[in-house]
Amino acid sequence: MNITWNLSDTSHENLFLEMTEKHDLYSLKGHRSVGGFRASVYNAMPLRACELLASCMEDFYKKYS
Repeated sequence: MNITWNLSDTSHENLFLEMTEKHDLYSLKGHRSVGGFRASVYNAMPLRACELLASCMEDFYKKYS
């Protein structure tokens, strides 16, 4: 499954990508024609990786919203 999302302020997209990479989360940039972000979460994805992404998203929201 792919989880897709957009930020309400697109000017923060690079900040979000920088933050996720500091948490060792990569390749979250969405499709070039659609934009936004995409996380591929399949059965083999460790629960810890999903928790890390959720935590990073929460931290970003608290800091930039």
